[in-house]
Amino acid sequence: MRSEHAMPLVSVYIPTRNRSALLRRAIDSVLAQSYPEIEILVCDEASDDDTPEVMAGYIERYPGKFTYLRNDTPQGACRARNRCIEHASGTYVTGLDDDDFFHPQRVECLVGLYEAHAPSFACTRFRYFQDLQQVEPLRDRKFGSAELFKSDPLTLPGLLYANHAGNQVLTELSRMRELGGFDEAMPSWQDYDMWIRLAERFGPAVRSRHLLSFVDDDRSRARIRNSSKRAEGSERFIAKHAGLMSADQRRNHRNIQYVMNRERPPLGDIARNFSVGGYKSTLKVLIHKFFGVALG
Repeated sequence: MRSEHAMPLVSVYIPTRNRSALLRRAIDSVLAQSYPEIEILVCDEASDDDTPEVMAGYIERYPGKFTYLRNDTPQGACRARNRCIEHASGTYVTGLDDDDFFHPQRVECLVGLYEAHAPSFACTRFRYFQDLQQVEPLRDRKFGSAELFKSDPLTLPGLLYANHAGNQVLTELSRMRELGGFDEAMPSWQDYDMWIRLAERFGPAVRSRHLLSFVDDDRSRARIRNSSKRAEGSERFIAKHAGLMSADQRRNHRNIQYVMNRERPPLGDIARNFSVGGYKSTLKVLIHKFFGVALG
């Protein structure tokens, strides 16, 4: 990599609410990054646990590293992300949910991919987990430079079939601001919506071939992915981007909705919504219909 002085600053935003223990894990994964030029912005959604004290400790130990924002009343994670974006100072920006964490080389990888390919955004593969033991070997793996920067393109047509980018990407802060940040009117799928808008405006993206982001899938906690907001978000997403979608992509999203809602539609409906480019969603609907196995 280049000398530290030549490295652009990366802003990492973290929305949080009443998860101080998990927040520590998320923050520590950012502090452990191999890429040194990082600022961390935390927006606290009116937590009534010890989050303010936890943040005071980090600010004292790492002067100038943190920006701590706090909402007096909860305004939603989407607004919290946008507040961080409004206060960020980096050339690049990426995000982290308070219950997730990064591989130590994630930011290094994303900045390298962005500067090598000039994409609309850069992202990595990600892994859901319910037990840390499931991902510890992946988290502890170290990559050499030649291997770390292996990647594949993500095009707008491909992204319109499914969110292959996950819930976090790295892009230029100016681009995120130009697009107005995350759409706070969306009840869910705000991340997917933003990635589509970035790809539509600025062209293809790039994705690392490596698993460098870890998403906590603890089913005991409330998550948008497991709520009615997800279905409402998908409806708004389709309405918002229908003009960009082919008929095959729209059929694929109907199958995605079947899967999200755990529906078992008639075979005629499944046949009418068969998607060539999104055949995996069709298969998931069929598996759920005949075997009762929901593959989210």
